[in-house]
Amino acid sequence: MKGIVKTVITLAVIGAALYVTNPTIADFGSYYEKQQVAASQKGAPELLKQFAKAVAQTGADLVVKAGFRRDNNVLYSTFTLGPDSKPSARYLGFAKFVFIKL
Repeated sequence: MKGIVKTVITLAVIGAALYVTNPTIADFGSYYEKQQVAASQKGAPELLKQFAKAVAQTGADLVVKAGFRRDNNVLYSTFTLGPDSKPSARYLGFAKFVFIKL
């Protein structure tokens, strides 16, 4: 009986932590911007890195605000770009900073 109680309490604590740290669209926007900036810096000459960074930041911000849709599933969220039938990109997010491309 003690084992079951410990298991239930552990699951309740994990569930509460996931609920409290469920990422918002702003959290995802920050993640997506970092990804785009990092991608823009690969192979870019030193002279163009700052310009590429500014363009990537602006573009990522616009894409997240205008294109991505957040589906809140209480313990985690999914972020989708494009229609559900054929999305361009889909991410699973939990704990405010963990995002997995699906």
